Amino acid sequence: MLILRWFLDGTRLTQLVRDNRISVPTAYRYLHEGLTVLADHAPDLSTALERAAAAGFTHLNLDGTVIRTDRVAAPARTRPTCGGRASTSTTAATSRSFSAPDGWPLWVSPVRPGREHDTT
Repeated sequence: MLILRWFLDGTRLTQLVRDNRISVPTAYRYLHEGLTVLADHAPDLSTALERAAAAGFTHLNLDGTVIRTDRVAAPARTRPTCGGRASTSTTAATSRSFSAPDGWPLWVSPVRPGREHDTT
């Protein structure tokens, strides 16, 4: 139930901890176990495309999203710019997805570093 409430209702982890009377580390463990089970059952790209063809879709929507994040393990690097001022690099991640014509997601790529947005 914890994973369903987290996905469907957007319930914050602190609320799930209180409602289930569990510790924060236990809640994170349950959450990650649930995410792993769901990810293990997700189709790969070729399976998703085969299912889309079998469903008779005339087209698919491709979306690439850059997700900004503030969760970094090392401090941001600064580098000089043309104007002489220092520029701080930001951290981001990239995710791609295919969806049916009605918007239902069929496949989502693994998250990649944001700097790789033009390499695939």
